[in-house]
Amino acid sequence: MTLHHRRALRLLPLAAAVFAFPQVVSAADTAVTDAPAEVAADAAATTTTTTAAADPNNAVELGTVTVRANPLGKTSDQLVQPTTVLSGEKLDSQRRGTIGETLENTPGISTSDFGSGAGRPIIRGQAGPRVDILENGVGSLDVSDVSPDHAVAVDTAHARQIEVLKGPATLLYGSRASGGIVNVIDDRLPIDVTEGLHGSIEGQYGSNADERLGNLELGYGIGHSQFHIDASGRKAEQFDIPGNARVDGTGSQGFLANSRVQSDSGALSYGYISGANSVSFAVSEFNTVYGLPAEENAFINADQTRYDGQAILNRPLPFLESVKIRGAYNSYTHTEFEDAVTPGTVFFNKQNDERIEAVHVPVFGWRGVFGVQHDFRRFSAVGEESFVPPTHTLQLGAFLVEEHPYKFGKLELGARVERDTNKPEGNGIPDRNYTPVSVSAGSIFNLDAAKAYHLKLYFSRSQRSPVPEELYSFGPHGATATFERGNGNAKLETANNFEIGFDHHDQRWSWELNGYYNRIQNYLFLQETDSGLNADRSGTANSDGVADRVNAEGLLDPEGEFLLVDYRQSNVKFYGFEAQTDYALVTTGPYKVNVHAFADKVVGQVDGGGDLPRVTPMRFGGSLEGKYQRYHATLTYTRVERQGNIAPLETVTGGYNQLGIDLGYRFRLTENAEQDSEFFLRGRNLLNEDERRHTSFIKDVAPLPGTSIFVGFRLAI
Repeated sequence: MTLHHRRALRLLPLAAAVFAFPQVVSAADTAVTDAPAEVAADAAATTTTTTAAADPNNAVELGTVTVRANPLGKTSDQLVQPTTVLSGEKLDSQRRGTIGETLENTPGISTSDFGSGAGRPIIRGQAGPRVDILENGVGSLDVSDVSPDHAVAVDTAHARQIEVLKGPATLLYGSRASGGIVNVIDDRLPIDVTEGLHGSIEGQYGSNADERLGNLELGYGIGHSQFHIDASGRKAEQFDIPGNARVDGTGSQGFLANSRVQSDSGALSYGYISGANSVSFAVSEFNTVYGLPAEENAFINADQTRYDGQAILNRPLPFLESVKIRGAYNSYTHTEFEDAVTPGTVFFNKQNDERIEAVHVPVFGWRGVFGVQHDFRRFSAVGEESFVPPTHTLQLGAFLVEEHPYKFGKLELGARVERDTNKPEGNGIPDRNYTPVSVSAGSIFNLDAAKAYHLKLYFSRSQRSPVPEELYSFGPHGATATFERGNGNAKLETANNFEIGFDHHDQRWSWELNGYYNRIQNYLFLQETDSGLNADRSGTANSDGVADRVNAEGLLDPEGEFLLVDYRQSNVKFYGFEAQTDYALVTTGPYKVNVHAFADKVVGQVDGGGDLPRVTPMRFGGSLEGKYQRYHATLTYTRVERQGNIAPLETVTGGYNQLGIDLGYRFRLTENAEQDSEFFLRGRNLLNEDERRHTSFIKDVAPLPGTSIFVGFRLAI
């Protein structure tokens, strides 16, 4: 039986449940009236895109975006914490193969980059276990936070909206969100009914790497029932690069060896919706196989089966506006192959994540949400590079966020307490338990009567528990070519983060400016060593100003395959800014012209002097967008500056220019179509520059693709 047949069999139980479920719950169906505005907004979250109607010159504004990661049903403009939302046309134009690449041109966000198959978002210099990746408000339940070469098990092809909360989001989502969250919204957990058959089919071809992508989304709504099915596939060969893969000139010339990728995903789901009440559940599959460019033949084969459920109840009790219950369980496995037939290390992750959010009615003017979260993870790695012991991790948290409007804006307060336990298997390896506590306070000030200008102030004190790989790692990790040593005595990280933001929004001109200062005590990070000792700290110390290298057994060897790195704790600070502006140059007549500009910068420094490793360099750029009837064209430019502020033993990364173009023709296949159909042509790295992300562990051996031209279509009914 093939892998695809086994996946199909896993979906059969859900298919049977889908058809049986309406009869089971119909007896309990009750009419719902007078739903709170926030519940209604969550039940019918809209997009900010302006979409052509039957007459393309008559644009229809679909409304403001509801940020689903916030239980209070707010738009990004109404949130104290800086938030970015991608949806509609903007998301379609920025969509890439990984979630990191999709978001990397957004101010304040970059990606870790590990070839074509893996790319995890970095928010204001924070990465890995500090950025929580969510799918419909529940964790991605993979092992992408363990290492930068591990893919996120979320397929961007199905995303309808991507939300990013910048800065600590620990109040709602816990210790794993100390640097922010990325929440991917798709149609797999329906919260409203769209009558009849609707959906889309998409195809895309990329000239670089002979890349092919296909995506199918179908939904059918009848009465109180909404059915959904989706499937996607992506395949790319080794991609072309402008010069040599390695900065020292010893790598592959004109292409990046071992950069192939193939992935596929699919889901079946069902929702029963009655007014603002809904119950929905889904089962999904994700599989990806991709090469690891830092090694000659190594690749990863990852597979996840995931089960999701959600219930939204309106007015369940007199003092509650709504209650939302969400949960997911998964079985995840990925194998790191040394060559085409030799498995190396196998990672297993069985995890369940559940949360309850209850929004209460205003009490003395205070309206808020309280809730609990439970997460249990069973992680193990077996094989030659099993550098982290099997560990059971339990997270229990309770949170409260309250807001109070006043004449000139609103005040927001919040708190969370959590208990995190780590129980590793193995003789002599101690349990480590933590109790992080986080609090926040923020305010929005309306600076004019029309509420077009805002001042936002936000302070948070958030704590993060070390994760198992930071505590217990010891051994070689071939993908990153490092020998990692954990810090078993690691303390809680404590971050004191201050934000100040100004923004202005009107029909023609909008701008945002955010500045932040984040001081973190006991910050954990990987850093190269120069002690001249074996990995077990035996031998005679001999510091020579060169990063230590060891062999697979951890013995010091100047020609060793692995760089020796430690998880170290220091007091650090991150500070920076993000700025962007949009101005509509032409708004009347058949032509529409808009100009966009942005800049961002983050600095990461260790107390007492010195820079942190792999910090995003400064970037600036902009775009010029034009529309004529159903045609549109966008020219984008981004300058990524040279990163010379480097940690000890780290290398400088040169700057580069990114030039891209997006051409398209949008139309409606039917009057009832939910989305535009489109034919498009997109170009990336049109200057064919040698681009290397400073945030990547393998930047010196793996540049980004050269010039890439994509042609494709999306047909929607």
